[in-house]
Amino acid sequence: MYFTVPYVKNRTMKPFLFSLLFVSSSLLAQSQGVTALSSGKYEAKTKTASKWDKGDVILLDDSHYRMSGTDEVGEYRFSVAAQRVFFTSGPLKSAFTKVAMKNNQPVIIFPQEQNQELGLKAEVWASKQ
Repeated sequence: MYFTVPYVKNRTMKPFLFSLLFVSSSLLAQSQGVTALSSGKYEAKTKTASKWDKGDVILLDDSHYRMSGTDEVGEYRFSVAAQRVFFTSGPLKSAFTKVAMKNNQPVIIFPQEQNQELGLKAEVWASKQ
């Protein structure tokens, strides 16, 4: 004797999969990080909340910057994929940086360990003003 099981359509699976896909895609979209650095003054402070002796970072346009303490203009490139700013010339040439978001504003971070040649005694955070 054979028993046949009637086919029952699972109506809860499609909405569950759709909601799972929606939630995962929205979380992925939020975690993308910084997509662009806008021109302007980025106030540089050390971890101890004191001003950085080199001055603030001023992004002049999409590829040029200067420090508030000097008139020397340098070039930089921003990498969205790496979440880094590459200073290719000027006073910050070869400085190691990371980029993050803080209070929905981009922040340029100069880690102390990787920037000892700049004379950093503490990590420096440059946030948009």
